[in-house]
Amino acid sequence: MAGVRVPRAEREQQMLDAAEFVFAEKGFRAASMDEIAEGSGITKPLLYQYFGSKEALYDACVERGRDALFSDIERAADAAPAELALRIFVAKHFDFLEANRGSWWLLYGESTRDATDAMRERNAQLALKFLRRAAQAAGRDCPEAALVMCAHALIGAGEQVGRWWVNDPGVTKEEAAARFEAMTAALVGQVLAQ
Repeated sequence: MAGVRVPRAEREQQMLDAAEFVFAEKGFRAASMDEIAEGSGITKPLLYQYFGSKEALYDACVERGRDALFSDIERAADAAPAELALRIFVAKHFDFLEANRGSWWLLYGESTRDATDAMRERNAQLALKFLRRAAQAAGRDCPEAALVMCAHALIGAGEQVGRWWVNDPGVTKEEAAARFEAMTAALVGQVLAQ
């Protein structure tokens, strides 16, 4: 009797799920492709056939987590008035961190430099989209360079504050989000005033 054929996309998701579990439990260096293959119910050669290397598999896990977060932010902020986009951006960011506190590396993982740079650029482009909307809603004709710099500053600050917060259980999500929103609102306000 032939085995049940699992669709490629479903098999890939199973591999990523298993990899996320092993990476979260052991860290990148200690995680083994054998454990990941066993956890996903496939062979190690098939795992390499799909991803090529442990580094590429890790990058795929990080990208999937980041994509989930930023797709959620984009959907929610696109549906809201421009003046609420920053609040939504910050709230969704902290909601994701709280829900994934045990696997926060999905957002701030030590993926390869190229993968990290590409994802940061994508994230900055999303922030830039909302900054442009905010400028337009405020009737401001801001210099593009100022908006681009602000977008990158927001993403960089969000990463660092996120790293800090997931490791500081003494600060509530609400407190961290409110303080970060106030700081970023001040920056955005300064840029829009130019």
